[in-house]
Amino acid sequence: MRARDDFDDLRAERDMPTHYRSEPNRHAGLWKQIAIGIVVGYSVLGILGTLAWMILARVALGGMSINLP
Repeated sequence: MRARDDFDDLRAERDMPTHYRSEPNRHAGLWKQIAIGIVVGYSVLGILGTLAWMILARVALGGMSINLP
């Protein structure tokens, strides 16, 4: 005979409904978040690209010297 444990009465179904009819639109502000993500991402990539070009120019031109006659 098997001992009965507390997990025998668990159900897989949820007691709450998955869709709420009073909720107007879950994705109402999603376009704002996407736009902010694009702007912030583009700005950060621009700053990183500028820094990379500055470092590359400093390394490439570091060994050069300009002598005026």
